[in-house]
Amino acid sequence: MMSTLNSLVSARACRRYSAVALLLAGPLGCLGNLGDVDGTAVEEGEEENKPDPNNPLPTDDPPPQPHDIPKVSACMVEDLSTPGPRVVRRLTVDQFEATVRDLFKDPSVALPSIFNDPQVLGFTADANALVIRDLTAQQIMDWAEATAEWAVTTKLSSITSVTCRATDAACRGEFIRDFGRRAFREKLSDDRVASYDALFAPEKTFEDGAKVVVSAMLQSPFFLYRHEIGTDAGGAGVYELTPHEIANNLSYLLTGTMPDEALLQAADAAAAQGTTLTSEQISQHALRILEDPATRPLAEAEMMRFMRGWLQLNRLVTSVKDNTVFQLPDALRKDMMSETQALILDAAFTQNGTFSSLLQADYTYINSDLAAHYGLGGAGGTELTRVQIPPGQRDRGILAHGSFLTGHGGAKLSSPTQRGKMVRTRLLCQPLEPPPPGVDPNVKPLETPATTRETLANHTAGTCNGCHKYMDNIGVGFEHYDTFGRWRNDENGLPLDVTGTIIEPPSGSDFNFSGATELADYLAASEDVKACMVRYWSYYAFGGTWQQDGCTYEKVQQEAAVDEYRIKSVWLALTRAPHFTRRVQGP
Repeated sequence: MMSTLNSLVSARACRRYSAVALLLAGPLGCLGNLGDVDGTAVEEGEEENKPDPNNPLPTDDPPPQPHDIPKVSACMVEDLSTPGPRVVRRLTVDQFEATVRDLFKDPSVALPSIFNDPQVLGFTADANALVIRDLTAQQIMDWAEATAEWAVTTKLSSITSVTCRATDAACRGEFIRDFGRRAFREKLSDDRVASYDALFAPEKTFEDGAKVVVSAMLQSPFFLYRHEIGTDAGGAGVYELTPHEIANNLSYLLTGTMPDEALLQAADAAAAQGTTLTSEQISQHALRILEDPATRPLAEAEMMRFMRGWLQLNRLVTSVKDNTVFQLPDALRKDMMSETQALILDAAFTQNGTFSSLLQADYTYINSDLAAHYGLGGAGGTELTRVQIPPGQRDRGILAHGSFLTGHGGAKLSSPTQRGKMVRTRLLCQPLEPPPPGVDPNVKPLETPATTRETLANHTAGTCNGCHKYMDNIGVGFEHYDTFGRWRNDENGLPLDVTGTIIEPPSGSDFNFSGATELADYLAASEDVKACMVRYWSYYAFGGTWQQDGCTYEKVQQEAAVDEYRIKSVWLALTRAPHFTRRVQGP
């Protein structure tokens, strides 16, 4: 595959320096994770991947995407060191934009709306869903040419350390190697340099040649994709990832962007010696990235991308509310998200805490608007302030945040179903069947005053209760909060019942509780929740699941358990899984 792609770089097409991307993207357009996943349904709150008449699907359609996180395969003795398949996956929108900004060292670089990443399980990281289609390739070409014109004309000295401006072979090669190393996140082979030099050489000036090369590289799959193919490790279908592939995996896992110079130099040195990055080097660079003031903000942003997807916090932005009940301005929604982000980052980075710390936190971060919304004191002004949660006035932990309660609520009424479903599927990793066709999801009010719990129980009585009991009996524990996340002691003048039951959890027997705090305490102590976080983070990090992934998953769990499942430790445990540095030939 790699030699085929290399040969395409030298192609000249109908435009001045050609639609190289149309040729380059073709072989890669349908590639992703070579392991298949099952399921076709779309999870509630996520967009279905519908065909776009203006952007037709490729001939080989991506495989159907999962409705719930796929079950973990059994880890057999013969699979103990078996990693997942070789993959080639396109940069996500976030990764693409961050990489372009870092490549040109300019936050003001034009970033086109080229890609539309489908959401799968709340994330946009699924390798099977990230494809380049024909119209997208045309848009990439237009953007690449415009960006090359801008970069070479206005900031050539910023995008390369090369000082020569001659058109001789030595100067051309120096520029191609320098810019190409950063654009492709690896050193260019002599053959690849020669291919790009064939584009550069016919131009009359250095600047014109540089524009050709920059444009072509921005359209190349070596820029747009992350290849995790590796080299043969002695047969048996096992492949060791190259030092640069490992460096890319590490950087995109922790920062969501291209490797910095220190990580690139480490990969360069290992490649020059014919070795790979050792586990010690991977750990050293991972800790550096998480602790260095220059890279920690990137790591914090990347952690929040995972947390927002896993905990479905992005629903806060899209949740439709009835303004006749309460005006929920965008500014207040933003404050709710900021509150949750502040707590997560404090627990993960400052306190080096666990997810249990988030579930049981007796403090939060609010400003005057949130304080008024929650009915709490201790905060004034627009900036977030850390405050203790007074006992009896609000429940502890992240599940009492407006981001969760509002995002998982109806337009007028709270939604025990949505809130319970999130706990069941996202914290306990228990799949639920989608509702059967023809079911009316609209909850109809009763003729006499009733609580939401009573109204919902009437709506789901009968056959619907077979599924709803697994969600609603959890969600009713949040009934002290309306759909806007405001505390209430009664509803329609009626007392609230916040007793609930986790029916048939993955391990253990039914658990009865009263209120969100007791529920949070149970979840904080649950091994199922820890395992579920590992499962979702592994899926997010590796871009999918595959057959025989149970051993990789178990390895991550074992590594995370050594440090008591601290949030950062779970993250770093992914880098010590066999899949992080080795692959097998897919089907």
